[in-house]
Amino acid sequence: MKRLSLFLAMLFLTAWTTLLAQRNISGKVIDEAGEPLIGASVQVKGLTVGTVTDVDGAFAIEVPTGHDVLVVTYTGYATKEANLGSNVGEITITMVESAEQLSEILVTAIGIQREKKALGYSVTDLSGDQLAQRSEPDAIRAIAGKTPGVQVTGGGGAPGQSTKINIRGNSSLTGNTQPLFVVDGIPFDNSVNSPNNFGADKGSSYSNRAFDIDPNNIQSMTILKGAAAAALYGSRATNGVVVITTKTGGKNARKGLEVSYSSSYSTEKISGLPDYQNVYSQGSNQNYNGGFIGNWGAPFPTEVDRLNATYGTNYSKVIEPGYPEGTIAHPLASTGYSRPRFTAFFPELWEKDGSGNPIILADGLPKAIAVPFRPYDFVEKFFEQGTVLENSLTINAGGKESSLSATVSRMDNDGIVPNSKANRTSLSFGGNGKLANGLVLSGNVTYVNTGQANPPLAASVFGGNNGTASDGSIYTRLFFLPRNFDLFGENGVAPYPFETPFGDNVFYRALDNPLWLVKYNKYSSDVNRAFGNLTLSYDVTPWLNLTAKGGMNTYGDARKSIEAPGGVADPTGEVWTDDIHNTEIDFNYLATVNRQISKDIDFKIIGGVNLNQRSYSERFVDGRGVIAKGLYNTDKTISQSSYEETSLRRFYSAYGDATIGYKNYLYLGLVARNDWSSTLPKKNQSFLYGGANMSLIFTDMLKMNSNILGYGKIRAAYTSVGNEASPYRTRTTYSINQPFVNIGGTSVNRASLGNTLGNADLRHELTHEVELGTDLRFFNNKIGVEFTWFKRNSSDQITTAELPRSTGFVQAIVNAGEIENKGIELGVDLTPIKTKSGFEWNTFVNFTRIRSLVVDAGPTGQITFGSFPAYGTLQNIHRTGYPYAQIFGAKNARTPEGDLLIDKDLGTTIVLPTNEIVGDPNPDFMMGINNSFSFKGFTLRALIDWRQGGDMFLTTAGSLTLRGQLKVTEDREPLRIIPGVYGDPSTYEAIKGDDGKYIRNTTPITSFDFFFSNGFGPYGADETNVYDITNIRLREVSLGYDLPKKLLKKTPIGSARISISGRNLWWYAPNLIEGINSDPEVLAENADTNLQGIETGTTPTTKRFGVNLNVTF
Repeated sequence: MKRLSLFLAMLFLTAWTTLLAQRNISGKVIDEAGEPLIGASVQVKGLTVGTVTDVDGAFAIEVPTGHDVLVVTYTGYATKEANLGSNVGEITITMVESAEQLSEILVTAIGIQREKKALGYSVTDLSGDQLAQRSEPDAIRAIAGKTPGVQVTGGGGAPGQSTKINIRGNSSLTGNTQPLFVVDGIPFDNSVNSPNNFGADKGSSYSNRAFDIDPNNIQSMTILKGAAAAALYGSRATNGVVVITTKTGGKNARKGLEVSYSSSYSTEKISGLPDYQNVYSQGSNQNYNGGFIGNWGAPFPTEVDRLNATYGTNYSKVIEPGYPEGTIAHPLASTGYSRPRFTAFFPELWEKDGSGNPIILADGLPKAIAVPFRPYDFVEKFFEQGTVLENSLTINAGGKESSLSATVSRMDNDGIVPNSKANRTSLSFGGNGKLANGLVLSGNVTYVNTGQANPPLAASVFGGNNGTASDGSIYTRLFFLPRNFDLFGENGVAPYPFETPFGDNVFYRALDNPLWLVKYNKYSSDVNRAFGNLTLSYDVTPWLNLTAKGGMNTYGDARKSIEAPGGVADPTGEVWTDDIHNTEIDFNYLATVNRQISKDIDFKIIGGVNLNQRSYSERFVDGRGVIAKGLYNTDKTISQSSYEETSLRRFYSAYGDATIGYKNYLYLGLVARNDWSSTLPKKNQSFLYGGANMSLIFTDMLKMNSNILGYGKIRAAYTSVGNEASPYRTRTTYSINQPFVNIGGTSVNRASLGNTLGNADLRHELTHEVELGTDLRFFNNKIGVEFTWFKRNSSDQITTAELPRSTGFVQAIVNAGEIENKGIELGVDLTPIKTKSGFEWNTFVNFTRIRSLVVDAGPTGQITFGSFPAYGTLQNIHRTGYPYAQIFGAKNARTPEGDLLIDKDLGTTIVLPTNEIVGDPNPDFMMGINNSFSFKGFTLRALIDWRQGGDMFLTTAGSLTLRGQLKVTEDREPLRIIPGVYGDPSTYEAIKGDDGKYIRNTTPITSFDFFFSNGFGPYGADETNVYDITNIRLREVSLGYDLPKKLLKKTPIGSARISISGRNLWWYAPNLIEGINSDPEVLAENADTNLQGIETGTTPTTKRFGVNLNVTF
């Protein structure tokens, strides 16, 4: 004990002596023009001691005795080593622009700052300027097209609609495939939380919780793509990590006070509308019928003469007997299904005699008034001009040893659909400072309120478009409404009413009118979120740092859906509430050793522990049968049902990271982590994984001094990452049911065994990844190349396997399956022109090619997920040996050469009896081209995206052709012959002639049979609606101007910038059906599913144009 006390005393004395033996150095960091460099990193070589320059480029640092070199780094400039000698006064350090621009400091895993040149793996860093004021309030969508290896897809164009992000493919068959988000050092939940798993078919466009992040409050975003980059975050980092540092969470180097204000205003409108045909009306087989859904009826009177003259037809301009040419009976008073309709509510819809009484026809029914028989452009009129208004105010204040910052922001987005909107209010405070005893404190706290409201926006495939609706949606009929239905009224004619005086739905048949849905039905979400962190850091010695950081991220989401009584899909009405609470607590304790062993060798070792707890609760209450209109509470309904869910999980982790550097050109990194997870059986709770990476700057090693190749680096990494299970997968659960009351009135409690068999031997998933790459700079940094090849295998997937029903279960939780993601990432940075007059042209091209292969789909060789009953058995599947998430559906029979088999008697295609793979949704490659032109304060930027390949089942295209809406269905007088050969519908084999050759199809069919019946249309095989969605789009464009500092010199304004911006202004998809004009960049469902390659008819995407202002004081 005495020896231990003596040892500790000597250690303390040594440390104290070391702290006292130091000198104060102050100075300034400038560029070659003498301008101060703000935020330059100044560090004592070989130690963790460091600081950053303030707004004047000034710094002050305490340098321990025996250390005489400061290392200064700044993005875009060569690393500078300043020898201090015996200097104790002020020094000036001049930085020189670098040909490499790779000496920048990046925030990597666990908030560790590293030099990019030392990294043996690929990391992408985006500045806040690349995300803010881009006419995009969603921070995740603002990433799209800007970095290789990252795919971003929005759910649609509704305000706040969810967005999916995948990094380097998909690493899970049925689980989460999105990356971990870390905001200011604290994990940030990005769930969608679709209530009771019925997100897309319940009339709402749910948001993912990354929408709570304001892009205007982001200081930087680092994307850790591979396992090597993300391993320190543990099991949750299997899919990569997005590390976000906010303006209040970063280290501010401001001296004095600075106020920044930014404002943006954008307008938005629908990105594309179908090219509708306006020749034929409602009905079938060229006969008008006011009760039909399709547009296969009689031609409009304006087209009759042309058609009769061209095709010898005998169409009449009199559509209905007893009505003048060019008119029809009012469709709300007289339809092909039932009349009279709405007699008591709308007496003005009936023709009156001289005495004011309704005229009664021979069948004893009143005669409807005549209305013009013509096409109407009601779809474009339905969508409004949306707006996005963003305002943000940031205050920074700082001194020599401390800084404070605060940000308040507000976003309001009114969507293109009436009564759809989203808003976000954010308030954030942060600061950091160094106490007199050397303890460094930093932290921040943020409160966010995010609101969302919209009418029923369920995808049309779920909203009743094909007779399978459980809830109404405006998309059920809006795009497919008969062309002759006057929804809004034109040329002074009153629009057709959409509601009775009592607020009940009015439509031409038993369907919900889109205008009625917009007025009375509503979904809303109110999210209150708070997150914050606190970090304590202390340099025990110049080479040893101890850090403790912890924080909490919690939110509550109060959701409510109102379906008013009086509709068709839900006549008695329904009200449901869904209250969600999610809380995460995370702590990290780190020890960092940074030593210079010799002149040539230095090392950095980090050891730490991580403690994490996540809790989730949800209470869903569904009330059916609204008692009184206007009283939309669940307790004001006839019957209620509810469910509650809670979960709690914990994991503890120990990790280590070591980097050894040799002569500043060779770096070796090692990483290891052990997790203990509460979601696994006790015997399998502990799992260890790790890896190694290497970085070699060969141009420095070989002392290459060439104007051609100024910088060259090769890197390699191999890492494994584990992944824990979701809670309660190890046990078979019971459901508590409502009590049963017998005849005698006795209540008997009931419980039923779940249909999923738990797994008491469940193991963690494991991902192995190998990564090779190179970073090159040519011609004094005019050309930069970053290339990465990777191969990632995720095995022991935690998924489900089907069981025989005789077992009493439907499925079991198993470790089975393997996915391989293999690909290349290429980033090319070009500066073709840079003149002394100030003109500069920069181009960044990023290219991604990924192949996601299902190596093993489990015991049955196939996993089926996602189902669309409206389209028979259309699904997504994972199948062993095939790419990820194939489109599975009905397929036409063909010859071995690929010719369609045609039924000779019907003239239509022959559909195979069993489903097959009909499409591969995975793209061949993706490319982004970002151009920037700057000259004397003006900056023009344009980002073009190119997606090549990938299939998608287009519900909207199929429904529009099925209903005879698209212009391509307009030429319907001539008969059609489907190209193919005759086949036998019973054997699915081709019929050959006496000469042994195929017999070409010559059986004609009508256009109606071609598009509507079981022909080459949507009622035929599913594959007829599968299209290659190759597309090119102008993702972003902006033109900005920075006001000259001379102009602002005598004003309180430090800087000012004005700009105009546009987003998604143009796109081109050459392989879609002609005239569909539907943006294929949409999700199949919400972002929390693995469905892909199926467009279900959700809110169309939008295009925006905005103006922006940024001012500092």
